[in-house]
Amino acid sequence: MLGAHPDYVVLVVEDVGRSLEFYAGVLGLPVAHRAGAYAQLDTGATRVGLYERAAMSATLGRPLSPPDPDRPGFELGFKVRDCDAAYAELQRRGARPAVAPTDRPWGQRTAYVLDPDGHLVELAEDLSPAPTSRSSAGS
Repeated sequence: MLGAHPDYVVLVVEDVGRSLEFYAGVLGLPVAHRAGAYAQLDTGATRVGLYERAAMSATLGRPLSPPDPDRPGFELGFKVRDCDAAYAELQRRGARPAVAPTDRPWGQRTAYVLDPDGHLVELAEDLSPAPTSRSSAGS
C-alpha cells in the first residue's frame, strides 16, 4: 500500500516567505518551487514543503492554532560532519539557538536550533562509525 519511504513532509508555518528566509537563506536548502501559500525545498528523495497555517486551515476546514513551543511534536534532523561548527555557523546566519552541542549516549553529538515558527531543527554528528550487523550464521 505505502511506498518504501515518505515522498514529502509538510511543515505548517505562519508565513512561507519568512520560513523560506530561514530554510533557504539560513540553512542553505535549495527552493524547488513556490506557489502562493506553499513552497517546496529540494531535499532529495523525501521533500520538505512549507504550507501557511491559514491555507492549511482552509484545506482542513477548521481553525489551527500555532504549535506550543513547550510541546514540540517533531524535529527536522540533518546529519552534519561537525555539530559544533554547524551550530555556530547557523547562529551567525541568524538561527535561534535551542540546545547547544551535546554528546548523546547513542553515539551522536547533537544540537538544536529553532525555525521562525519554533519547530526544532536538529544537527546530528555521528561520533563513531555505526555498528555493522553480523549474521550469526558462519560466525
